[in-house]
Amino acid sequence: MDLTSDIAGMLLLVAGVWLGILAKQRRFNRTNEFGVERFPSFWTRVMQRSQDYSLVGGCLLAVASGVILLSSNHLEGGGWVVMFPLSLFMLYLLLGT
Repeated sequence: MDLTSDIAGMLLLVAGVWLGILAKQRRFNRTNEFGVERFPSFWTRVMQRSQDYSLVGGCLLAVASGVILLSSNHLEGGGWVVMFPLSLFMLYLLLGT
């Protein structure tokens, strides 16, 4: 077991969670008291939504990379228990949405 890859995996997990929170916070800041997002123009909406989608994509990529790195480093000690559901979840994200 390599401590460097464990630290890198944990940093990827933290970065992914931070990106996810940042994306949700951006959307929350744009909503009014009724929960409806408000934009000054169509192009502002396109730009804001594309930035949100890139943040969510980065979040998924960072979290998946961190979990894969951690679980592949600990396959002998039960990492396959994490790797199998993660693989199914990533397959669902790619095909189901």
